[in-house]
Amino acid sequence: AEFDEALEEIKEVQVIGFLARTLQEPFDVDYNQLLAVLRLVQSGHVGEARDYLDKLNKDAALADEAVRLWDVYSRYQAAQKDERSASQFLAEMLFEKHYTARAALIRAVLANETAEARKLVESIPGIDQSVIDRIQQIKKVTEEDREKVWKLGGLHVIGSERHESRRIDNQLRGRAARQGDPGSSRFFLSLEDDLMRRFGGERLKGFMSRTRIPEDMPIESGMLDRIIESSQERIEGYNFDLRKNVVEYDDVMSRQRQAIYGQRRAILLDQATDLDENVESAFAGTISELVENYVDNYRAFMRGEIDRAISDFSTEATDALNLNGVINRLRGLLPDIMKLDKGALAELSVRDLTDELMLLAYQNEESGYNLLQLLQAMGRFLPLLPPVPNLATLAARRSGQLQAKESIHRDYLAQVDALFNEFLAEQIETTERKLIWEKAAEKLSHAFELFNVDGLSQKTAAGRQLRFKVAADEALRGLLLESLSALDGEQLVTALNTYVKRQQDKWRQQIGEEEFLNFQRLLLLDAIDREWRDYLTAMDDLRREVGLAAVGQRDPKVEYKRRSYEMFSDMRSNIDKDIADRYFRQIASHQAFVKQQEAAVAYQLKAQDAGYQVVKRKTGKGVELRRDMPKVGRNDPCPCGSGKKYKLCHGRQSKAASSAGGGSADAANKPARKKRKN
Repeated sequence: AEFDEALEEIKEVQVIGFLARTLQEPFDVDYNQLLAVLRLVQSGHVGEARDYLDKLNKDAALADEAVRLWDVYSRYQAAQKDERSASQFLAEMLFEKHYTARAALIRAVLANETAEARKLVESIPGIDQSVIDRIQQIKKVTEEDREKVWKLGGLHVIGSERHESRRIDNQLRGRAARQGDPGSSRFFLSLEDDLMRRFGGERLKGFMSRTRIPEDMPIESGMLDRIIESSQERIEGYNFDLRKNVVEYDDVMSRQRQAIYGQRRAILLDQATDLDENVESAFAGTISELVENYVDNYRAFMRGEIDRAISDFSTEATDALNLNGVINRLRGLLPDIMKLDKGALAELSVRDLTDELMLLAYQNEESGYNLLQLLQAMGRFLPLLPPVPNLATLAARRSGQLQAKESIHRDYLAQVDALFNEFLAEQIETTERKLIWEKAAEKLSHAFELFNVDGLSQKTAAGRQLRFKVAADEALRGLLLESLSALDGEQLVTALNTYVKRQQDKWRQQIGEEEFLNFQRLLLLDAIDREWRDYLTAMDDLRREVGLAAVGQRDPKVEYKRRSYEMFSDMRSNIDKDIADRYFRQIASHQAFVKQQEAAVAYQLKAQDAGYQVVKRKTGKGVELRRDMPKVGRNDPCPCGSGKKYKLCHGRQSKAASSAGGGSADAANKPARKKRKN
């Protein structure tokens, strides 16, 4: 009946209006202020609702109570579809009330608070006076039983066997004679139990051979007790060694887990950690590794890749080599490998095959292809140059195509020139940098000339754009290769790190300091979580397989520690690479997401101020605006329940607030009335 009465009121004034009336008196909050709290709760900003109540010096529990009641009445509204759902809801609510009330009732009766118990019975439907009598009766019977057990000697514990651990036996004995109560215990053990057969040893066999006792006669002997204790000690020592062995494995993961979780917690809570420093370190490590591999130590890097590919596709037992696998693995690093005769390569030994493939690496270095590989590797995470413009869009213009192309030409050259100078401004002399740029600018201008706008149409635009893009990419590639050739390894590392820092500063100014730091925090946490999950899976596999090291006369624990250290170092390196790879590719999408969220929040707040709520459509996509309370006329009764007219109660306060704030959002949303002509 209470729920149905509330539901009728909710149909008239919505849930928010009903809760405003229900909670206003108990929490002593002004009606308009209470509506503001409920609107914050409705939009999911419970924390902001608590802060708002704290500023008003009101009980912040109002927000939590509003959440609870909102959930209850929303569930009851949904349960009105059929009688089964409604009855199930009421049964759940009544059961919850009964469960809490019975617990309080039992506590009150046991504490001899009869008046409190009767008060509880009167307030809860379905519980009558007989429950109190039943609890008192059970209490009386329990006290009588306790007295009988005490007189009979208390609890007597009988153990049907002895456990492997003395601690478990002592715990069982401890069930009797607790807290001053009387009690006793007695254990029985068969000589055929596992404990005695497996760990009794020669002493038990000697004892039994010296003592001729019938099989059905119980034996009580101090020597036998000492044998049992000795057996339990041996089992405990054996189990301790097992646990110690497991702990030594777990200690490795525990130290690594503490390091990762400590780093993650510092980033998450912003505790003594510099996000800029972490990102800078990730980029510095990645750039240094690339320059080391492709410039300073290219031959050693290539030999390592060749040896690794041959090892991965070789079978130690038969010395068989999967040549196709090796070629597919290395064709990205050694493109000329596809020109070699597979038959001739198959005849070579592993050593000769390595030497033959290293000749291709020497050719790469002599031709400068290693710099192109470096350029490709850097391009995956670092925006060195702007993308080639799409001139095919000029086909949609009816006039001014040539002027538009020249405008794009000038703007693009300016962008490339700016990035080129940022990249090499402090590393190459001005004269040499000018010569490199003039040569590249001439090639880019020639590429633009290849795109002829005469007779341009939708059919011909794609082909002309393709020729233009090939020529422009070739010019940009030549620009970067000549730039890289003019730098040594140290200069190149400095130039790249400086370039990354400048690009980051641009984004910092563009999206703001706070969101820039939020992006870096999310990126770092995501990279750590991603690599840590993969690492845990790999460590589980290693732990299952490392036992096989004993076959090769190696200590599995030592091997586990060595390999886990190597894998942990690789994981750290992979985290830095992941940060560098995704940094500039995701910061633009982060900016777009932030703008979308800010717009959605602003829209919701504006709607709430106007007395509306933003809800999803039941069918289709998108949202729609609905009033959170019925519109109240000036002469209607005030929804706060005071009995006054709205214009004389909270309507007057709303009007005063609107005048002070420059007009309400609701009034701002009303269409202007047309002036009536005379």
